[in-house]
Amino acid sequence: MEIARLVLEYLKVALSPQTLAASVIIVFFLAFKEDIKALMRRIAKIRFPGGSELSTSQVERSSENVPAGEAKPPLPPAEQVSLPQNLSLTPEQVNGIRQLFEAERAKAYLWEYRYLNYFLVPGTQRILDWLASLQTRTSVGFFDTLWLPAIPSAEERKAIINALQAHHLIQFTGGLIEVTPKGREYIQWRGPLPPMAT
Repeated sequence: MEIARLVLEYLKVALSPQTLAASVIIVFFLAFKEDIKALMRRIAKIRFPGGSELSTSQVERSSENVPAGEAKPPLPPAEQVSLPQNLSLTPEQVNGIRQLFEAERAKAYLWEYRYLNYFLVPGTQRILDWLASLQTRTSVGFFDTLWLPAIPSAEERKAIINALQAHHLIQFTGGLIEVTPKGREYIQWRGPLPPMAT
């Protein structure tokens, strides 16, 4: 009789709503572990009540999107569309084809800039804005020294520069960092960043 009562008490605890809910949650997380991991990687910044925030670094973002051994993205196409010389088209057809190419190029840039808004973490976008605001080009050494207090990890600073260079937003000319016309166009398209939370 005592054993039956003890078994009933254990069953009451095991079948309580709290235990069942915890079991369902654990099974859910185990079943969708990879999907939840992928979702968490996509989150660039989380703001908590009270003003504190958690953000991912550019190192984490760049390592998840570029497979090992993959080449850098190709250079953007030239501004002018050139058609083969042996085509026999009317001037209206040539103009129509040229407009079609320009419209497709504009659409491609739109999608690329939207992707950059997703891929570049806010800190990397702030670095791009800072580089664009300089009156003259700067060196990597000066960049490292200036941003060392804000970004203590040398690996993170290098990942920021690599991410900006890989997308042709900056370039190195004679060992100096320079924002490309594409980088300035992206900044103008994106607009000003919201002020940093303190």
